[in-house]
Amino acid sequence: MPVVGIGLVSLINWISAWQERLIPYYITKPMVLLGLLLFMVLRVPITPARLPFLLGLVFSLLGDIFLIPKGTRWFLVGMGAFSITQLMYIWGFNLSMVKLPVLVVGVVAYLVGVILIHLVINRFSGSPNVNQAILPYLKGYGALVLAMSMSALLCLARPGWSDRAAVMAGVGGILFFLSDGMIGLEKLDRRLPKSRFWVIFTYHLAQFLIVGAVMQLPG
Repeated sequence: MPVVGIGLVSLINWISAWQERLIPYYITKPMVLLGLLLFMVLRVPITPARLPFLLGLVFSLLGDIFLIPKGTRWFLVGMGAFSITQLMYIWGFNLSMVKLPVLVVGVVAYLVGVILIHLVINRFSGSPNVNQAILPYLKGYGALVLAMSMSALLCLARPGWSDRAAVMAGVGGILFFLSDGMIGLEKLDRRLPKSRFWVIFTYHLAQFLIVGAVMQLPG
């Protein structure tokens, strides 16, 4: 029943996003994360391995709420909440370390990704509609969400993660990065068609997959 409830609320949210019906969209947006958070708490014990992800969900819920009002200040507050989410997820994923050669490859890939984020933001920041003051925050947050995504992908090589859980975590990390990347494009005046739908759809799938993976951890 909780899964059905979360699914129905998510569906209403996605349809509202597609149709640009903002009132039901903003009402159901935090309800999805609240339901997912309660589902995790009620279904599995909150062990030290799961605690960082629970905290990450709490700050994701706060970020969803902070991003409802319009304005640069609210956007930065919401980004701050999601920055803590990324830190919590990075902490949680890296409680189980990978072997040194895999870690080196991951670090190199991450550094290349950070450089690309920096170059892309600089390339698209020339529009007069872009708020130049938020560009450093976009670069910093981009580096954080990339670190989280890389940490999630490295679950494929982490001991203690089953193949299914590792794949779910990796795909979830990629989807989270894509969702936030689309938000970044909006701030760079490069809004995609039906952007609101694709942002929330990929974000919810990311959270569902990450939570589903974490719930499969031993203990």
